Formats: sequence, C-alpha cells, structure tokens
Amino acid sequence: MDEQVGTTAPRFSTWPQMKIARASQHLADLRARINLWAAGAPNTVEHHISDDRTTVSFLAKVVVPPPTDEWSLSLGDALHAVRSALDACVWELAHLDGREPPKPRMVGFPDCRTEADWNRARRDKLQTVPYLYAERIKQVQPFSTHPQQPKLSALAVLSYLDNQDKHRASIRLNLDGKQIQQNFGVTMMGRDAAEPPLEAVGHFVPFEDGALLLEIRYAGRIASVSGSCGVGFQVTFDTELGREALEAMDAMIIEVHQMLAFILSAQPAAESGEPAEEGEWQEMTFVPSQDGKSARYAPEH
Repeated sequence: MDEQVGTTAPRFSTWPQMKIARASQHLADLRARINLWAAGAPNTVEHHISDDRTTVSFLAKVVVPPPTDEWSLSLGDALHAVRSALDACVWELAHLDGREPPKPRMVGFPDCRTEADWNRARRDKLQTVPYLYAERIKQVQPFSTHPQQPKLSALAVLSYLDNQDKHRASIRLNLDGKQIQQNFGVTMMGRDAAEPPLEAVGHFVPFEDGALLLEIRYAGRIASVSGSCGVGFQVTFDTELGREALEAMDAMIIEVHQMLAFILSAQPAAESGEPAEEGEWQEMTFVPSQDGKSARYAPEH
C-alpha cells in the first residue's frame, strides 16, 4: 500500500482554481458573442399560405447565419481549461513532499470506465500520488459513480468533449428553436367563419434559413394572415449521449470545482493512529431523454 501523507494537511496552489476561472471566462466570452449576433442579426419569421389555403406555415428567415464554427472554438477553450484543472491537481499531488514521478509525461487525471482501467491509471497516471488522495480520485471515476453506465458520468462527458475538440474535430454547436410565440390573426375567405384551428404543429428544429417552425391548419380557406409569430432559440452542443444545452457547461464547471474540493479536503491520518477520513462523493449526472436526442444535466438523488 502507498504511504500516507504527513499528519499536517499540505497547502495547495491556486492553479487548478485559476484554470476553472479561465473556463468561466471563455464561457462568458462565448455568451457575449452569441448575444452580439442575436442583437445584430435581422432574423425574422415569415408566413406562407398553402395552395389550398387551409394551412399557414411560419418559416425562419435568417439573414446572417450564426458563426457556430467560431463559437465552437470558444466552447472548446472552456472545456479544455476546466478539464486541465483536474490534470493540474494531479500534477501537484504527484509532487507532494518532493516526490518525483518516474514517468512525468504520463501523469494526469484519469477517466476510468472499468476497474481494470483504474488499476492501470493508478500505476501510470497517479504514480506518486499519495494513497489518501488517490482513493478520493477513485471515488469520482465513472466506474465508481455509474457502474452500469459509466458514460453518464460528468467526468466521462467532459473527457469525451475535451478529446473531441483536441484530437478529432470541432465540437458541433447548434442553434435550436426553443419556444414559439403566436401573435397573428387569420381572416377567412367568403363566408367561412374564423374558427379555432383544426391542428397546430410546432417544429423545434435547427434555427436556419427556411426552417419550418409552425404549421396551423383550418377547416375553412384562409384569405390573409396579419402579424407573425416569434421564436426563441438556444445554443446546444452534441455529446455521445445526445444534444445538451449550453447551460450544462455552467453545471460542469461547478461539478469540477466541487470535485477538486472533495479530493483536496482529504485529511491525513492523525498521529494517534486513527484512520484517515474517507468522505463520500455525490456527483451530477447526464440523463439522456427517451428518444436519445438530448440529455439533461441534473444532480444525483
């Protein structure tokens, strides 16, 4: 068994917390860019009456396409900064009390989906990390928090997205319709009375030019449509679990902050020989929807 750290709790640097702060800064910059585009882009909704004049459709008119590739760069920077906070923590733990990892290039915060993954990571990535802290790192691993479905772990999702951005391709950012606000009137032809519609179908689809947002069908024939309808949108990104709202990044940053606090708050064994405090980790999780197209980031209960 690895030796315990001394009985006096060590002082840790603020570097991991600075990484988290940088992630928040990147995320704030991303939101500012999104708001600037939304304020300056003359995006509207246009209506179209069907040939048989029984249905009115509302279509998105996007004059200035959103620069989602540029936004993806900012999101990638935020993800990398918050993931790096975990690596910075392990690097510091691996050098406590003058320790020197024999293979420093392999030191890093692991993302283990199985017990076998953990055994390798304990040997390679946590080479000189004291037992007390390694045990807490083990508690936050996907195979520990979600033994049946490790990919639901916040750490697993964060690592997946970070690797996607660094080694594979840009993280796909989407602009999705979120809420439709009806503010229009319909005049019917001839003697057809203005009655409630037979059917109204909303389409929450990518907000792009020509996208069909809303269809409303009537029993009679439509003479004209006045007013319009508004649509709200949200920025989402794709994970291996589905599509997730940008707000999930806020929760992920909080999660990493709490994870570091849990790991670094481990108390060394007292001189009296009493066992070290173990602690218990409670994390947030990604919950995929029934259709598999989205995921919700929420606390574990």
